[in-house]
Amino acid sequence: MIEAPGRALLPRLDLSRALPYSDPMSIDFSSARFLLMFGIPILAVGQTRDTRIYYFPKPSEPLPYVAPMKPLIRLADLKAKHKGESSWSETVVYDKYNKAQVVSAPPGTKVAMHLHADSPEYWVLQQGRMRFEIEDPPGKFQTIEAAKDALVFAAERHLHSFQVVGSEPAIYFQVTLPDVNSVFPVKPDRAANGIEYIPATLSTGNNPDEVPDPDGKPDRLYFNVPEMDKEHPGARSWAVLAIRKNRAHANIICGYAADVKHRPGDRGHFHDFPEMWVIQRGQLRFAIEGLDPFVAGEGDIVYAPSTRWHLPEPYGDGPACRLAMTPFPAGNHLYDPPAGGATH
Repeated sequence: MIEAPGRALLPRLDLSRALPYSDPMSIDFSSARFLLMFGIPILAVGQTRDTRIYYFPKPSEPLPYVAPMKPLIRLADLKAKHKGESSWSETVVYDKYNKAQVVSAPPGTKVAMHLHADSPEYWVLQQGRMRFEIEDPPGKFQTIEAAKDALVFAAERHLHSFQVVGSEPAIYFQVTLPDVNSVFPVKPDRAANGIEYIPATLSTGNNPDEVPDPDGKPDRLYFNVPEMDKEHPGARSWAVLAIRKNRAHANIICGYAADVKHRPGDRGHFHDFPEMWVIQRGQLRFAIEGLDPFVAGEGDIVYAPSTRWHLPEPYGDGPACRLAMTPFPAGNHLYDPPAGGATH
């Protein structure tokens, strides 16, 4: 497997030793770049946790799940629903921030070169093998061979294509903005009913208003959990900020249940936007407001609507890894005030 060149990993943070799992307000966040390891707040660079109390207008009843969103969608159930089919897709998230689909495609399937004018796109490979061609930097293409557990990213305004390689169907989790259009450098032979492909010009390459990398480095387009384990030698728990864009944010977070120190009454946190997760390895236990706790396994998709308390934790004996996805870079997290530790 070839990893495309890109930005170096952010400095390693071994969270199994760094966090005491006591009062989160006692942790020094000054050098942390990652978010939410085991429900403990780890703020991004430049953010400061304010100790003053504020008052959030939280709904008395949790916001409902609106189809197609569900608390838990098991990959095994989707595969059983489409047993005997090699080509299928299911939309699992469609809110005002994201459209996420689980797609199965047979060997040889090709998606033609295209770009999205204002939407990033990324994929989590859950089965099989895929080959990506992504224009980055502008004018140059990287070839990425991806297998199970891989995360692949294409920025907005950058050409990209992909195909399924190998002998088995590929199953992948695909995310874009909602209602996004694909723009092609070569006019497609066919168009959907009511659609006409017309010639146009647009801006391509790096968006000048995009969130810059804090170290001024180019995007890293490819992440693979087994290989990333090797990049964190000796660390039982680690997290990597994988996607940090105006309209997309994702962290890969790995650890062990044995390292979690539970705090009585801990509800986790909530956001003023939804959050979704894909389990990349092992199992995680989710406590989401209004629901009984449940356990999700590899390939499963979990969703928490805006303003619902949620607390994900590794579960079982082995390592657990998740891709945590939110719509904004360094989005805010709201917590219960620490007992006796806050001021007006």
